[in-house]
Amino acid sequence: MISPDVVHGMTYGGMAQGIGAALMECFAFSEDGQFLSASFMDYLLPSAHEVPPISIVDHCTPSPLTSFGQKGSGEAGHLGGPAAIAGAINDALAEHGASIDALPMTPPAIWRALRGAAAARAGATPGGIPQRREPAPVLGGENR
Repeated sequence: MISPDVVHGMTYGGMAQGIGAALMECFAFSEDGQFLSASFMDYLLPSAHEVPPISIVDHCTPSPLTSFGQKGSGEAGHLGGPAAIAGAINDALAEHGASIDALPMTPPAIWRALRGAAAARAGATPGGIPQRREPAPVLGGENR
């Protein structure tokens, strides 16, 4: 590894991006197609408060597919986070007969999934409760 600090920084950043993709980042549009989350006031990103402490263990193996054994490193941090978070949330929802298959998995999306599962268990129609999260305008605070 040429620069461990750079690789670790890219991995930390990728993990933070994965957390954001799984739990908070959402492009919101109005009914007439106006982009509503065009600024950082309306588009949620993870901060140091939302990112847990991370320990990185280096496992350096050269790639057999490149001339000098080099590999990329920035993508690795981003890929596992959303899948792990989605798996954990769906494991917790499974005992209630609910699941979510769209990101971000916000508290309102989890609530809608639980309400929809409860309505289905009761034999009722969910009554307008979407089973999949549909992006809603962020300006009204519905997604927070």
